[in-house]
Amino acid sequence: MNPTSRSRILLVEDDPDDVWVLRNLLGDRWDGPFELMHVEMLTDALRCLSVGNVDVILLDLSLPDSQGVETFLQIHAHAPQLPIVILTGLDDRALALRCVQAGAEDYLVKGQVDDELLVRSLRYAMERCRRRQAEQQLQTQTEEFRTAREIQQKLFPSTAPKLPGFDLAGALYPASATAGDYFDYIPMLDGCWGIVLGDVSGHGMGPALVMAEVRASLRTLAQITPDVGDILTRTNRTLTAERHEFHFVTLTLVRLDPQARRLRYASAGQRAFLLDAAGRTTVLESTSPPLGIEPELTVPCTEDVLLSPGSIAAFFTDGLTEAESPRLGRFGANRVLQLIHQHRQLPARQIIDRLYQQVSQFIAPGPQHDDITIVLLKAE
Repeated sequence: MNPTSRSRILLVEDDPDDVWVLRNLLGDRWDGPFELMHVEMLTDALRCLSVGNVDVILLDLSLPDSQGVETFLQIHAHAPQLPIVILTGLDDRALALRCVQAGAEDYLVKGQVDDELLVRSLRYAMERCRRRQAEQQLQTQTEEFRTAREIQQKLFPSTAPKLPGFDLAGALYPASATAGDYFDYIPMLDGCWGIVLGDVSGHGMGPALVMAEVRASLRTLAQITPDVGDILTRTNRTLTAERHEFHFVTLTLVRLDPQARRLRYASAGQRAFLLDAAGRTTVLESTSPPLGIEPELTVPCTEDVLLSPGSIAAFFTDGLTEAESPRLGRFGANRVLQLIHQHRQLPARQIIDRLYQQVSQFIAPGPQHDDITIVLLKAE
């Protein structure tokens, strides 16, 4: 952003002492003209955003009329195109990760911020926002992105392997020219198969390139070690060592032994679900934070999980669960699981088709804002 242009910052903060401190921090460091607009309530912030003329939002999560991550989610839903930097007294790593995963540009803690850090965070947030907008325009306007999509589609499996006693299928429905989602079937040692579902943060060419790098790493390492936790641990080292732009990756890697009818998995920030024949659901929880954030991250794997006849392992990215209806809110994991159970007598691919049909009808007439990827494994 041109430092001579006026930057319009919306500060959502109800503590007058914090407002005074922030105004002085910005006045001391901001290298150009800026306008600080201040409101104390979430409702006032939403009203202000409806008028427009805001470049970046500096948001406290604890307000008189809203608390915690819901404060961010409401602001982000109201103005998804604007960069949001959270500045809060809640020093909570899990909350910070959740906010960043949901779209926050940064998470700063009061008392740990000086003028240089504050200004840099706001500046970077505005620049990243401008870059994303430019990427979106390129996606719809240039032949290069159409070509990139064709190339990327060749990286996804066209068919699933035929596994005796199992019905395996997957599909990816991109929201734009190139996708940050990823799924794959990888032959592993000892006759086992790797099943992969991943989601790179952000949209555009950058996430697509990260996805391609992750795919290459997983396929190479799967021929060296059967330990899915070790594979993700090594992939994380590659991402954190070579990355020049911040993108984290949520990803589940399953090692399926078709003969023993067992699976074990390692998951970096990605949940999955196991439905038994009666429709009862077991959550396959994440075993570590996402990849690409902490260089020293170790990703553990689970013990073996027995796949009894009639059970279904379901993997899907948040583009499915977080799809929003103008009237009904989010699609949600419960609705997904209910639909899987309702159509469980169908082949896995047909269940996936029904899910996408239902979510498309759910969000209509609005567009699909995020990639949607679904992989189902039915034990017969």
